Amino acid sequence: MEAIRLNTASVLVVLSCVLSPAYSQPDYGTRLGVPRGSGETSYAPYGPGVLFDALDPAIKKWYVPQELYNEYRWRQWEYSNYARNLYQRYVDIRLEGDYYYDLFGNAVTRGWLIFNNSQTQPRQFGSSLVKATRFNSWFSGVAITSDSKGQYHYALTVSNRLRTTLTPMSFSKPFWDGVQFDIATDKYQGTVIYSRLSSPGGASTDNTEVLTTNLTTLMGGRATAQIGDFTEMGIHFVNTHQSNTLRDGFKGNPIAGALTVDQNQTVSFIELVLRDDSPADGSGGAAFFPVGSDIIITYNDGTVDHGREIRFEPAIQGGFVQEGFISADGTEEIRLLYDFDTPAFVNRASGPKEEIAKVEFELTIGNDYQVWMTSNNQTNRSDEPVLLLVAQAEGNVQDNTNLRILKFEYGLPTATQIIGGTLELRDVAGFNFYGEYDLSIAYRKYPSVTRTSHTTSAGVAGEQVEPAWMVNLSKVAHPWFFFGEAYSM
Repeated sequence: MEAIRLNTASVLVVLSCVLSPAYSQPDYGTRLGVPRGSGETSYAPYGPGVLFDALDPAIKKWYVPQELYNEYRWRQWEYSNYARNLYQRYVDIRLEGDYYYDLFGNAVTRGWLIFNNSQTQPRQFGSSLVKATRFNSWFSGVAITSDSKGQYHYALTVSNRLRTTLTPMSFSKPFWDGVQFDIATDKYQGTVIYSRLSSPGGASTDNTEVLTTNLTTLMGGRATAQIGDFTEMGIHFVNTHQSNTLRDGFKGNPIAGALTVDQNQTVSFIELVLRDDSPADGSGGAAFFPVGSDIIITYNDGTVDHGREIRFEPAIQGGFVQEGFISADGTEEIRLLYDFDTPAFVNRASGPKEEIAKVEFELTIGNDYQVWMTSNNQTNRSDEPVLLLVAQAEGNVQDNTNLRILKFEYGLPTATQIIGGTLELRDVAGFNFYGEYDLSIAYRKYPSVTRTSHTTSAGVAGEQVEPAWMVNLSKVAHPWFFFGEAYSM
């Protein structure tokens, strides 16, 4: 056997590499284009960054972006046969949208901005909303992104024609403009909704920002949990509030809303209107006792005036004079006008009307009453006063057995809120049950140009929230079915 000895030569290969610091930005080369002096961006190849394999070997001319060679493996000199592999249109890189970067200048993604809603405070015209023309023309007014992993699913929907129901009594809209985020697992489900109700943008804003200082915002949500095989419990919350972007965003309670710039003007007069809650019977309407009623005025420095002490009384119009009280029966009304420009107030009050921080009323009232209020700031587009309901009697009482001192503050409406819970039973002994209980609260604030924060009130003293409920029960036993419902609000 011939022995063959191999001399092994050791070859030392030295590789030199340059390690980039961990914090350096990635080198995109010319992939993001090269700006030219005319303001245009060129995607033509430059220097060593050119992929020579992507060049046509015969003509030696650049035809397509380099990304087609790397990402689509498309070689323009090869024979194309689509019998087995059908033709698929690639998206031209020049049509893929704009580049978006993070705060450090790193490229994040590329695409089209079709919807954006932001709010910056304090700032004039701080609320911005954009809906690109593609939102309606390409996406037909509905854009959805979703994902799932195992039992976890989520979806984000933006549309100007959403159909959403949280509960039958709190929020159910067949057509609204906003954003809805949903998440679901095997046991739990949740939903969050949002909309800028004032100038929501509709189908498109033609790629321009719709800016506003005063706005009305809707937000809400619902969460449910499956308990056992047939029981589901849920809680929900819906809030609609006004605001203006001139205020500091971290001051006050955003749920209670804020006065708009137009609302926050000095109040010159307040008018209360008393009516019959059941005018059809023509009797037993609102019974107003002037002697037991008063107005309480609080100023910015904490000083308090009582109307009876400074002899500031309302101008009373209408009503039928009875023994000790004035009644509003049938269609008759009692109007109480408190004018802060009269000599009775100007000469005797502890401060001018501009310094008023809060106005509270104490009305001695009974029978079947309704109480409404308005002011010079509470008007429609024709500058006509708009009445808003404050309180009404329970039942059709006509003998003054419900006589009470009704206390409430004047203010312009800034927010309405509903919070509640539901219980649903399915197929229990063949029956289906649904029950819902809600609490509603309407916030008001007194306008004052001399204050940055305003006093908040709701309802009347002791009755800030209004309850409502509903239950229904059903059963199907072919060919018969049963359905019953009861509610109170």
